[in-house]
Amino acid sequence: MSSDPWHTSAGDAAPTPRPALGPVPPVALVGLGVLAVLKGAGLVLVAAAVASGIAGVMSGDLDTRSVLLLGLIGGGLRALAVWGTRVVGHNIAIAVKRDLRGRLWDRLAAGDAEGAEFAEDDDDPRPIAPARIAREREGEGSVSILAADGLDDLDEYYATSLPAIIQAVAVPLIAGLWILGADWLSALIVALTVPLVPLFMVLIGKHTQERTDEATGSLARLANHLTELARGLPVLVGLNRADEQARALDDIQREYRTRLQQTLRTSFLSALALELIATISVAIVAVALGLRLMNDTVGLETALVALLLAPECFTALRQVGSAFHSSQNGLSALARVRRILSGARRGDVRGSELPVVADITSPIDLPLVRTEPQRTEAPEDFPTLDEIASGAAWADEPDVVPDYAPAPITIHDLSVRYADRAAPTLDRLSADIGGITAVTGPSGSGKSTLLAAIAGTLPPGADSSGWIVGIDPALVAYAPQVPRAFTATPWDELVLYGSENPEAPLREVGIARLAHSSIAEMSPGELRRLAVARALVRVDHGARVLVLDEPTAHLDERSAGRVRDAIRRRASAATVILATHEPATLALAKRTVAVDVASAHPSDAVAVSSPHAAPAAPTVSPADGARQEPTSTTVGIPVITDSIRLPDAPDSGSLRLPSLRGPQHYALKPDRPARWRALLRLLRPTTARWALGILLATATTGMGLALTAVSGWLIVRASVEEYIMYLLVAIVGVRFFGIGRAVSRYAERLVTHAASFHVTDRLRRRLWRSIAARGAGSRRVLEGGSPVDYLVTLTDELRDLLPRTVPPLAVGALAVLGITVTTWITVPQLVGVVGGVLAAAAVIGAVLAIVVARGAHRRRIHERSTLVRGTAALATSADDLRANGVAHPAVTRLDQVSARLARAERWGSLGAGLGSAVAVFACSALAAWAPLLSPTTPAELVCVVALLALAAVEPLDELIVACHRIPALREVARRIAPLLTMPRPVSTGTAPAPRPVTRLEIDGVAATYPGRSEPVFSGLSGSVGTGEWLVVSGRSGAGKSTLLSVIMGALPAAEGAVRADGVALTDLDPASWRGRVAWCPQDAYVFDSTFRGNLLVGRARDDAPDDAEMLTALARAGLSDLVASLPDGLDTHVGAGGSALSGGERQRLAVARALLNRADVILLDEPAAHLDRPTAEAVMADIRAATEDRIVVLVSHRTDVRAPRGSARIEL
Repeated sequence: MSSDPWHTSAGDAAPTPRPALGPVPPVALVGLGVLAVLKGAGLVLVAAAVASGIAGVMSGDLDTRSVLLLGLIGGGLRALAVWGTRVVGHNIAIAVKRDLRGRLWDRLAAGDAEGAEFAEDDDDPRPIAPARIAREREGEGSVSILAADGLDDLDEYYATSLPAIIQAVAVPLIAGLWILGADWLSALIVALTVPLVPLFMVLIGKHTQERTDEATGSLARLANHLTELARGLPVLVGLNRADEQARALDDIQREYRTRLQQTLRTSFLSALALELIATISVAIVAVALGLRLMNDTVGLETALVALLLAPECFTALRQVGSAFHSSQNGLSALARVRRILSGARRGDVRGSELPVVADITSPIDLPLVRTEPQRTEAPEDFPTLDEIASGAAWADEPDVVPDYAPAPITIHDLSVRYADRAAPTLDRLSADIGGITAVTGPSGSGKSTLLAAIAGTLPPGADSSGWIVGIDPALVAYAPQVPRAFTATPWDELVLYGSENPEAPLREVGIARLAHSSIAEMSPGELRRLAVARALVRVDHGARVLVLDEPTAHLDERSAGRVRDAIRRRASAATVILATHEPATLALAKRTVAVDVASAHPSDAVAVSSPHAAPAAPTVSPADGARQEPTSTTVGIPVITDSIRLPDAPDSGSLRLPSLRGPQHYALKPDRPARWRALLRLLRPTTARWALGILLATATTGMGLALTAVSGWLIVRASVEEYIMYLLVAIVGVRFFGIGRAVSRYAERLVTHAASFHVTDRLRRRLWRSIAARGAGSRRVLEGGSPVDYLVTLTDELRDLLPRTVPPLAVGALAVLGITVTTWITVPQLVGVVGGVLAAAAVIGAVLAIVVARGAHRRRIHERSTLVRGTAALATSADDLRANGVAHPAVTRLDQVSARLARAERWGSLGAGLGSAVAVFACSALAAWAPLLSPTTPAELVCVVALLALAAVEPLDELIVACHRIPALREVARRIAPLLTMPRPVSTGTAPAPRPVTRLEIDGVAATYPGRSEPVFSGLSGSVGTGEWLVVSGRSGAGKSTLLSVIMGALPAAEGAVRADGVALTDLDPASWRGRVAWCPQDAYVFDSTFRGNLLVGRARDDAPDDAEMLTALARAGLSDLVASLPDGLDTHVGAGGSALSGGERQRLAVARALLNRADVILLDEPAAHLDRPTAEAVMADIRAATEDRIVVLVSHRTDVRAPRGSARIEL
């Protein structure tokens, strides 16, 4: 029987639109109940004190001690209830959010499918992965927002809605019983009108839930779209589609804004209806009391108590309605999380031995995993780091003979079929694997699929059967074809993977100089070597299966040689399974498993002896070279920000992960005034809207204060007035102020939120343009969830803060001033006391809230950003983490972030609660003391001052809470300010680019990244014309892709010039030049769309290619047969990041997309990566044919990829 509170609460209960409370401790609910009772008692005592004091002034028999005692006790109880309810409610929300986030991260790390169709498994409560992936599913962006903003919306549910529900039971009951004891007729009127509030609340609430779900779906689509745009920004820039996609972003955010405004409008309309009902009901009570006072059928003190407590009965129910509407986003997020937690689980065909099944008719002799003890001490003759660096460590040693045989692996009838594919990628594959085994076959034949099955990373949409025997999933090391990192730097990444001295594996693969660089800034070749280093660490710590997918792709020969040497050295400790198209890397294998796309039976794909059985000679190369990794001036926050202790590091010091060390990191840090100037510039276009919103908010508060004051004056005056004619103006005023307050509040909310939406829409557009301008030269701002953090989390945080900070600050100050002036007019002798108490309460409450919080809001904003980026990193790198057995440490790091966030939220709620308590106590005490301080003043005027003091609680509390939010507003402004300044453009020229471009010249070009003094390269020269090719070659990291950035106009040349038909790029209009150049980057991103959708990116919307052009481009890239075999053809979905395609198929789709562009200059960066030699040669031949009338600049490490004879060359 599961003890999971979610499963327990779900049980056999019927479906309900309102989710169960979840893991809420019963003691917390009891505490909220006690606090609700205290609040009700406090309200009664304060009402009794005020009524007794005013009646005593009227009668001349004032019981000072009783009034003072009741006021102090009542005010204290109210203050305690306000503070305690806020603290307890937020603590419940914090605990629930931590629990849900931990479960969500566990599911993400497990790689389970979200939002997919599934079938139930009778033997397991969780569903099996589907055969076809649902199109509407959670993505990296939406999951990141769900873990942060989505679950934070539960604050309204647990901290507001839940206490309001409990108070709606306790407060009306206590107040109603007190009214009943004092005046049964008033109690009857309240009892007859109160049910109208929940009736209208339910009727409007149903519509609100539908609107909220639509808005939540729009937010998820916006987050996913932004993530896609950011990941594919180099492609969009390279194909001159960034501006067009910015317009698409506007369309999506407009949809989001429209749906959210519709939801808010419905919610505000509900509040208007509830307030009108409450106002009319209280007016009925007031009119009845006034008439009875004139007829001497009720006493003044009784009437005042009934008048003061009747609104509280309605207020408690209205708060339930308001809290219900404000909590709908949280409930929708809760439902989404629960769908993920109960979603499809990913299957695994691996095991240490063959599963026992029924009807086995023949014996099966399969090997089991042999577990060897882990060695933690290096042998005495183990080479030093310098020997490893020089490449001489093992140069003279013969082939290592393992002292034991690595565990053999048997594949038995393995079949894998992807979603949307008619035929299986692998069909009944059987093979025996041992030693170093290479998986061979043409591009797209299923090599990566087989390796993914061995590593346990098949996508959730894959339908698999058969077994892989002889693998312990906990002892696998895996370097995928497209590696993803979880942390910020290579050093941190290897620490996560278990390395006690990361420098050794980094030096072994030749990237020790990048140990503390940003992973997001690393080239594909450097990132691939980092993935190999991670796998090496795993083998050194006991992994017995080493799975490598294209380990030497994107590498020059010297770097590839280092990787091959490292693989050879681990062959004695682990079974090595690799896939490669590099002949030298293939020569490492003693056995091969041929996976042919045409083979369908085990006999066609079996283990055979490799023709390259002889091991290749070790390659000796320099350790790391002298080049420093270039970087650009970007804004990037490290993904994970916890401290970790290195057990065997020198001095065993503490390493602070967010400290991006070394000369490579230059973050933009604006000065303090710049933060506010940036925010004010955003607000300036909407100044009129904000002024109108503040005016309406002031009118709302003023009408509320006037309603309270006139109602009190009316009741007291009615007790001595003989003729109703003298009271008609006051009666009309009560109705006017009551209805006017409700209407003006509705209008104020619409205006201020509309102004906030306009600010955030404008901010999101500016942030996107800034990210696009920086992202073309630096990938760091595009990784780790940064775009979603900036464009969704921080932007929405600003959207929520502005209407809760700007108007309340102005309105609260004006309310204090207005009450003080009114007191000066009515009871001048109290003006000093009233003004002083209210001002002191505002100042003390605000200072106390800010000081007690101790920077909690600033830390909360920081930790939420870290959490968003960390969740995005976890979602992106889940396969890498899980396959290598380090998912748990990664989730543990996120749990530490969650703990810090929870700590900041607790301090924040504590500070805000204390500030509110000060306001409540001060206003309650002032209301009770007012009659005592002016016993000779007319009672109706004293009543005005006393009731104004009670009514001041709301604007004063909002003022204090707004002050409490100022640090959060300042922190948001600080974080977004650097990106609000656009980087200096590469070119300020205005001349149009030549059409067509017939000659491209590179004349003595040098390139230096911002913040660096040393050039990446210098003195490069070359020339290429129409129909000709310029080949750029050099070692990995030498700056080949950087040269393409210079040619494209994304990076300025530090020296020399690039000319198009004799005109320097600095003299050309940048937009015009971008339209003449098309860039196909390394590992070009494939969008989460269809073949058609990805190909349409190649051209502008008004020049979209038709189906025939798309099919021609696909044929030139070698994908026509694949598309023809798919049931949906061009409309086949390719998965997130092209996950439904092989690496070679993704690369060919990117090439086809670039060929569709009408640019005159084509920049191809490693176009044949991940392709087998015949496919690469065919693709290159088709590219040559398709670019006969264009200029081509080619970057490639492969010696078997040939440009046309006579091509110009630049060697780096």
